[in-house]
Amino acid sequence: MIQSGKLAYFKKKTGSYKPIGPAHNFRKAWDKVAMLWGDPVYVIEAGPTVAKVSAKGHHLDIKVSDLMETPLFSVYQIDVGQGDSALLHTPDDRWLMIDGGPSPGDSNSGKGAADFLFWKMFVDQSWKSEFNFNPGPFTLDAMVCTHPDSDHYGGFAPLTKKVAVGDLVINTVYHNGMGRFKSQGGFTKFENGSGFSQLGPVEGTDLPDAFLTVLLDSFDDVRTLLDTTSTRDWKLHGEYRDWLDKLVQLEGRGIAAFQRLHHNVEFVPGYSPADSAVAIRVLGPLEELHNSQPALRYIDSKGKSAMGDPSLTRNGHSVILRCDFKDVRILFTGDLNFRSQALLLSNIPAAEFRAHVAKACHHGSEDISMKFLHAMEPWATMVSSGDNEGHVHPRALMLGLTGAAGPLREKGSKRKFLNFEEMRYIAPLIYSTELSRSVRLREPQRALDANGQTIPNAELQAKRASGAAGGLIEELDYWLLADELTFGLINVRTDGKRILLAVLKEDQSAFKVESFDV
Repeated sequence: MIQSGKLAYFKKKTGSYKPIGPAHNFRKAWDKVAMLWGDPVYVIEAGPTVAKVSAKGHHLDIKVSDLMETPLFSVYQIDVGQGDSALLHTPDDRWLMIDGGPSPGDSNSGKGAADFLFWKMFVDQSWKSEFNFNPGPFTLDAMVCTHPDSDHYGGFAPLTKKVAVGDLVINTVYHNGMGRFKSQGGFTKFENGSGFSQLGPVEGTDLPDAFLTVLLDSFDDVRTLLDTTSTRDWKLHGEYRDWLDKLVQLEGRGIAAFQRLHHNVEFVPGYSPADSAVAIRVLGPLEELHNSQPALRYIDSKGKSAMGDPSLTRNGHSVILRCDFKDVRILFTGDLNFRSQALLLSNIPAAEFRAHVAKACHHGSEDISMKFLHAMEPWATMVSSGDNEGHVHPRALMLGLTGAAGPLREKGSKRKFLNFEEMRYIAPLIYSTELSRSVRLREPQRALDANGQTIPNAELQAKRASGAAGGLIEELDYWLLADELTFGLINVRTDGKRILLAVLKEDQSAFKVESFDV
């Protein structure tokens, strides 16, 4: 039963509603508020047929028959430009973030994952402050850094600032165990069974039978490696070191734990089938043993003269998570590449990677294994990639192979025109944060004075305020400005049987949706 003072959830696939009052704690009023299956609402007043609710910073009237009591499992693949970030919300009201994208200053989209999370915290759930509903800081139960590349961890920095001021609590920061290091002696070749890389010491017989032997398991490991010692001339280095140092400073002051994930962990702690409606299986990185100690295989090319840029190893040992909710599987693949996919399939049954929805490996790179794509066989693939950037993701080969590897199913009905007819099909779906984005292009303007000189902005504002700016505007018709960006957020909602995928239309009044039963 839908009750006043409780949460309810939108029941229809999609819909739009005209606000019935002023926006609450919202930066911009909408003519219509777009609602999607599973969107939460706070029920202000539940009438016999219509409920007055608070949703997305507005008050709306929604039919009681269009609401349900049961929450869904929701995944938001956030458009962070060239980077990766997903926000997850489980039916038992736990929030997780897998990667944080690049820092806002490095994002070619201009915004980061933190912007979306803050919108969720303060606007989408504005009823928390408006009605003092479940007061207190927002809690991320888990924050996962799949691997130490800045386009995956850089966007976490604004979150640590929120932790420091008490607006956010993070229960556990999970990671793949890698650090990024620098030695006073520089990087070395792999010779005589050892070498020193950006990821630390490498030991073994010969590449690729060599391993990273220094892994971070806890905050204590981070503290130990922040500086050199009399017997160790290397230490954590760079932006990743700085971020880890900030996490250490927040231990016990908003961040509870720092823990390495690998396939032997089996499930993210607290998310086994016995603990959670959504079980989160850990499929990577593949932990191996070297001299009886946990280690990660160094998989970069032997042809490198030094070991200073082990990108294949860093990407290939991403944390890989599979979320299982009833009959539905959603797979997050980090920045896997061909070598790491070969390593995983050589040690883990291919069936473990089967998924209905999968995030494309490494932003849609073509460095992929067709056998791995066949193992996943996703019905829908999400690509997190950036606009107008040198990586040119997603690659055409990746798109073609992904479509070929996915299932093609008959709908059971036909379509025809004249004497031509054919079956209707459900084909593999591919969503991209880049391709899903849209912009409005407009001709920019500048203000000129009587001598043809550009008027500084402060002076122009003063002229406009006094009404003296008329006739000073000149069109710049030789270039176009991208305005009113619609970020390519990909929504995934499921009740464990039906899956809905949606992107926001350009006018922001409705969603474009696809749905199917598993």
